[in-house]
Amino acid sequence: KYPRSFLLRPEQTNMNTHQESTPLAPSSSAAATTVSSLLTRENAEKAAGYVKDQAEKLSIAAKSGTWSIRALALLGGIGMVTTGALSLFGRIVTLHWVSALINFYVIILGVLVIILEGRKWLPVPKSFEANVRKYALFLDFIWGRGCLYFFIGSLQFSLMNMIDITVGLFMCFVGIAYVWFGMKAAKKLSQLRKSLFSEEELRDKFNAADTRQAGTIDYGQFRVLMRTFGIVLNNTEAESAFLRLDKSGEGQVTFEEFLVWWGNTQFDAEQNSQFAMSV
Repeated sequence: KYPRSFLLRPEQTNMNTHQESTPLAPSSSAAATTVSSLLTRENAEKAAGYVKDQAEKLSIAAKSGTWSIRALALLGGIGMVTTGALSLFGRIVTLHWVSALINFYVIILGVLVIILEGRKWLPVPKSFEANVRKYALFLDFIWGRGCLYFFIGSLQFSLMNMIDITVGLFMCFVGIAYVWFGMKAAKKLSQLRKSLFSEEELRDKFNAADTRQAGTIDYGQFRVLMRTFGIVLNNTEAESAFLRLDKSGEGQVTFEEFLVWWGNTQFDAEQNSQFAMSV
């Protein structure tokens, strides 16, 4: 005969009161979801910024090298010019023509090393850098200069003089260090590039480039696709890549062929940098 609420103990009454007030919970849950999404978006933006920053640093390392290793190369170039100039006159006087000719080459190449590593401080004409990119593009990258420095060092080492052997071995060491650091930086940058896109995202970009909805892309569409990644290939690079992709020779590439190529291809530092800035 008594109301049910009258028969409940106080703690049960409090429980029921709490349950009756639960309609407010959905709004707090929605607010938590909104905050969570905002935090997720903020983290994603931070992650993207971090990726770009790391990619830019790796690109610089792969293309220019660190200050410490560049200082070693510059020191080696100065040493080559100095020792070469001191030895050249003596070899000419003693009629050691072959040694004198090698000595002359060492001096010229030593000057080239100084220009390559000190061009930020030296008044190097812009035409020089333009010619380097046109005729010796490999010198614009640390691994390419490393190969050159190793060759120069071995050339000076062949003179078999104590000073020449010392400077030559030093330049060989610098060359090996350049190649190692350059390959390491390029590999990290390439791995960074590959890790940013899933297979599904790659397929979406491929389908967007496939404007004919044929399931394949031609040479022009391939170049458009690469530009969506921020990777700019010149005519020679694009044609070479497309020939490797087009196994059948029909001028069409499937997504499966593109996926294999994307996973195995090593882009250079400049192309990886362009990719990173487009993320």
